[in-house]
Amino acid sequence: MNNCDIVKDLLPLYADDVCSEESIKAVEEHINGCPTCRSELEKLRQNVSISPQKDGEVLKRIKRRLRIEKLIVGLISVLAICGVMIFGLMYLLNTAESMDVKKYNIPNSLNVTIHGNELYLVVDGEAAAFWHIFPTISDTDGDHMGYGTGFDREKKNGYGITFKQRKIESFAIARVEGKCEIKLFDIEKNTAMDKFFYYDDVNNKEYILWERDKND
Repeated sequence: MNNCDIVKDLLPLYADDVCSEESIKAVEEHINGCPTCRSELEKLRQNVSISPQKDGEVLKRIKRRLRIEKLIVGLISVLAICGVMIFGLMYLLNTAESMDVKKYNIPNSLNVTIHGNELYLVVDGEAAAFWHIFPTISDTDGDHMGYGTGFDREKKNGYGITFKQRKIESFAIARVEGKCEIKLFDIEKNTAMDKFFYYDDVNNKEYILWERDKND
Protein backbone atom coordinates (compact mmCIF):
# COMPACT_ATOMS: atom_id res chain seq x y z
CA MET A 1 0.00 0.00 0.00
CA ASN A 2 1.44 3.42 -0.92
CA ASN A 3 1.41 6.53 1.23
CA CYS A 4 -1.54 8.08 -0.67
CA ASP A 5 -3.81 5.22 0.38
CA ILE A 6 -2.84 5.71 4.03
CA VAL A 7 -3.21 9.48 3.90
CA LYS A 8 -6.61 9.31 2.15
CA ASP A 9 -7.85 7.17 5.04
CA LEU A 10 -6.57 9.80 7.49
CA LEU A 11 -7.85 12.86 5.61
CA PRO A 12 -11.41 12.79 7.04
CA LEU A 13 -9.99 12.58 10.57
CA TYR A 14 -7.49 15.32 9.75
CA ALA A 15 -10.22 17.58 8.36
CA ASP A 16 -12.21 17.12 11.59
CA ASP A 17 -9.12 17.76 13.77
CA VAL A 18 -9.31 14.40 15.51
CA CYS A 19 -5.94 12.97 14.40
CA SER A 20 -3.05 12.34 16.74
CA GLU A 21 -0.08 14.70 16.55
CA GLU A 22 1.98 12.08 14.73
CA SER A 23 -0.79 11.51 12.15
CA ILE A 24 -1.20 15.26 11.66
CA LYS A 25 2.50 15.66 11.02
CA ALA A 26 2.54 12.73 8.59
CA VAL A 27 -0.47 14.01 6.66
CA GLU A 28 0.90 17.55 6.40
CA GLU A 29 4.26 16.33 5.18
CA HIS A 30 2.53 14.20 2.54
CA ILE A 31 0.07 16.77 1.20
CA ASN A 32 2.83 19.34 0.87
CA GLY A 33 4.31 17.19 -1.86
CA CYS A 34 1.15 15.44 -3.19
CA PRO A 35 -1.28 17.58 -5.23
CA THR A 36 -3.79 14.70 -5.41
CA CYS A 37 -4.17 14.29 -1.65
CA ARG A 38 -4.10 18.05 -1.15
CA SER A 39 -7.02 18.40 -3.60
CA GLU A 40 -8.89 15.64 -1.75
CA LEU A 41 -8.42 17.52 1.52
CA GLU A 42 -9.77 20.72 0.00
CA LYS A 43 -12.90 18.85 -1.12
CA LEU A 44 -13.40 17.50 2.39
CA ARG A 45 -13.05 20.96 3.90
CA GLN A 46 -15.66 22.35 1.49
CA ASN A 47 -18.18 19.89 2.91
CA VAL A 48 -17.89 21.23 6.43
CA SER A 49 -20.98 20.52 8.53
CA ILE A 50 -23.20 23.38 9.72
CA SER A 51 -22.34 24.84 13.08
CA PRO A 52 -24.82 24.64 16.01
CA GLN A 53 -25.54 28.33 15.57
CA LYS A 54 -26.44 27.84 11.92
CA ASP A 55 -28.48 24.78 12.86
CA GLY A 56 -30.56 27.00 15.17
CA GLU A 57 -31.09 29.56 12.42
CA VAL A 58 -32.17 26.84 10.02
CA LEU A 59 -34.65 25.49 12.59
CA LYS A 60 -36.03 28.97 13.14
CA ARG A 61 -36.52 29.42 9.39
CA ILE A 62 -38.22 26.05 9.16
CA LYS A 63 -40.57 26.88 12.07
CA ARG A 64 -41.32 30.29 10.56
CA ARG A 65 -42.10 28.69 7.22
CA LEU A 66 -44.35 26.10 8.89
CA ARG A 67 -46.23 28.87 10.70
CA ILE A 68 -46.70 30.75 7.43
CA GLU A 69 -47.90 27.60 5.69
CA LYS A 70 -50.38 26.91 8.51
CA LEU A 71 -51.61 30.49 8.27
CA ILE A 72 -52.06 30.18 4.51
CA VAL A 73 -53.87 26.84 4.86
CA GLY A 74 -56.11 28.33 7.56
CA LEU A 75 -56.86 31.37 5.42
CA ILE A 76 -57.68 29.21 2.41
CA SER A 77 -59.97 27.08 4.60
CA VAL A 78 -61.78 30.17 5.90
CA LEU A 79 -62.19 31.53 2.37
CA ALA A 80 -63.49 28.16 1.18
CA ILE A 81 -66.03 28.05 4.02
CA CYS A 82 -67.09 31.64 3.30
CA GLY A 83 -67.44 30.76 -0.39
CA VAL A 84 -69.68 27.79 0.42
CA MET A 85 -71.77 29.93 2.77
CA ILE A 86 -72.15 32.69 0.20
CA PHE A 87 -73.08 30.14 -2.48
CA GLY A 88 -75.62 28.58 -0.12
CA LEU A 89 -77.09 31.98 0.74
CA MET A 90 -77.35 32.95 -2.92
CA TYR A 91 -79.03 29.62 -3.62
CA LEU A 92 -81.56 30.18 -0.85
CA LEU A 93 -82.19 33.77 -1.98
CA ASN A 94 -82.57 33.05 -5.69
CA THR A 95 -84.28 29.65 -5.75
CA ALA A 96 -88.06 29.55 -5.61
CA GLU A 97 -90.34 26.92 -4.15
CA SER A 98 -94.10 26.70 -3.90
CA MET A 99 -95.57 28.21 -0.76
CA ASP A 100 -97.00 25.74 1.72
CA VAL A 101 -100.79 25.98 1.26
CA LYS A 102 -101.59 25.01 4.86
CA LYS A 103 -98.76 26.94 6.51
CA TYR A 104 -99.79 30.21 4.85
CA ASN A 105 -103.54 29.46 4.92
CA ILE A 106 -103.66 30.29 1.22
CA PRO A 107 -107.19 29.12 0.22
CA ASN A 108 -108.77 31.23 2.98
CA SER A 109 -106.63 34.26 2.10
CA LEU A 110 -107.79 34.62 -1.53
CA ASN A 111 -110.84 36.37 -2.94
CA VAL A 112 -111.87 37.32 -6.46
CA THR A 113 -113.53 40.59 -7.46
CA ILE A 114 -114.71 41.90 -10.82
CA HIS A 115 -114.19 45.49 -11.97
CA GLY A 116 -116.00 46.00 -15.24
CA ASN A 117 -114.92 42.97 -17.24
CA GLU A 118 -111.59 42.54 -15.45
CA LEU A 119 -111.09 39.75 -12.96
CA TYR A 120 -108.95 40.62 -9.94
CA LEU A 121 -107.45 38.48 -7.21
CA VAL A 122 -107.31 39.93 -3.69
CA VAL A 123 -104.60 38.39 -1.49
CA ASP A 124 -104.65 38.95 2.25
CA GLY A 125 -102.67 37.76 5.27
CA GLU A 126 -99.49 35.70 5.15
CA ALA A 127 -100.22 34.56 1.60
CA ALA A 128 -99.33 38.09 0.42
CA ALA A 129 -95.68 37.41 1.31
CA PHE A 130 -95.14 35.54 -2.00
CA TRP A 131 -92.01 36.29 -4.05
CA HIS A 132 -93.49 35.79 -7.49
CA ILE A 133 -96.44 34.12 -9.24
CA PHE A 134 -96.16 31.03 -11.44
CA PRO A 135 -99.09 30.94 -13.94
CA THR A 136 -100.65 27.82 -15.44
CA ILE A 137 -103.55 26.86 -17.68
CA SER A 138 -105.67 23.76 -17.20
CA ASP A 139 -107.36 21.63 -19.82
CA THR A 140 -110.56 19.61 -19.62
CA ASP A 141 -108.52 16.46 -18.86
CA GLY A 142 -107.19 18.02 -15.66
CA ASP A 143 -103.63 18.52 -16.94
CA HIS A 144 -101.75 21.76 -16.37
CA MET A 145 -99.41 23.68 -18.64
CA GLY A 146 -95.90 23.72 -17.22
CA TYR A 147 -96.38 20.47 -15.30
CA GLY A 148 -95.69 17.25 -17.15
CA THR A 149 -96.40 16.78 -20.86
CA GLY A 150 -100.10 15.96 -20.93
CA PHE A 151 -101.49 19.48 -21.33
CA ASP A 152 -103.62 19.97 -24.47
CA ARG A 153 -103.91 23.63 -25.53
CA GLU A 154 -106.95 22.88 -27.67
CA LYS A 155 -108.83 21.79 -24.54
CA LYS A 156 -107.87 24.69 -22.28
CA ASN A 157 -110.60 25.70 -19.89
CA GLY A 158 -109.11 27.55 -16.94
CA TYR A 159 -106.39 29.85 -15.69
CA GLY A 160 -104.53 29.30 -12.42
CA ILE A 161 -101.61 30.60 -10.40
CA THR A 162 -99.20 29.25 -7.80
CA PHE A 163 -97.42 31.45 -5.28
CA LYS A 164 -93.65 30.99 -5.06
CA GLN A 165 -91.32 32.10 -2.30
CA ARG A 166 -87.55 32.09 -1.78
CA LYS A 167 -86.25 28.95 -0.12
CA ILE A 168 -84.73 31.04 2.67
CA GLU A 169 -88.19 32.35 3.58
CA SER A 170 -89.24 28.83 4.49
CA PHE A 171 -87.03 29.13 7.57
CA ALA A 172 -88.36 32.53 8.64
CA ILE A 173 -89.58 32.64 12.22
CA ALA A 174 -91.73 35.73 11.70
CA ARG A 175 -93.88 35.97 8.58
CA VAL A 176 -95.00 39.30 7.16
CA GLU A 177 -98.69 39.83 6.51
CA GLY A 178 -100.07 42.18 3.90
CA LYS A 179 -102.74 42.74 1.28
CA CYS A 180 -102.57 43.16 -2.47
CA GLU A 181 -104.79 43.09 -5.54
CA ILE A 182 -103.67 41.36 -8.73
CA LYS A 183 -105.23 41.94 -12.15
CA LEU A 184 -105.91 38.59 -13.86
CA PHE A 185 -107.71 38.78 -17.23
CA ASP A 186 -110.66 40.19 -19.15
CA ILE A 187 -113.48 37.68 -18.80
CA GLU A 188 -115.20 38.84 -22.02
CA LYS A 189 -112.10 38.64 -24.22
CA ASN A 190 -110.83 35.36 -22.76
CA THR A 191 -113.95 33.32 -23.36
CA ALA A 192 -111.99 30.03 -23.21
CA MET A 193 -111.27 30.66 -19.54
CA ASP A 194 -114.23 29.17 -17.70
CA LYS A 195 -112.60 29.21 -14.29
CA PHE A 196 -109.85 30.73 -12.23
CA PHE A 197 -108.12 28.70 -9.52
CA TYR A 198 -105.20 28.58 -7.16
CA TYR A 199 -103.07 25.55 -8.02
CA ASP A 200 -101.33 23.60 -5.27
CA ASP A 201 -98.68 22.01 -7.49
CA VAL A 202 -97.24 19.99 -4.58
CA ASN A 203 -100.48 18.07 -4.08
CA ASN A 204 -101.88 18.57 -7.61
CA LYS A 205 -105.01 20.23 -6.28
CA GLU A 206 -107.08 23.11 -7.61
CA TYR A 207 -108.87 25.62 -5.39
CA ILE A 208 -111.58 27.14 -7.60
CA LEU A 209 -111.96 30.86 -6.91
CA TRP A 210 -114.16 31.89 -9.85
CA GLU A 211 -116.24 30.06 -12.47
CA ARG A 212 -117.99 31.51 -15.49
CA ASP A 213 -121.77 31.59 -15.31
CA LYS A 214 -122.85 29.19 -18.06
CA ASN A 215 -125.91 31.36 -18.68
CA ASP A 216 -123.75 34.32 -19.76
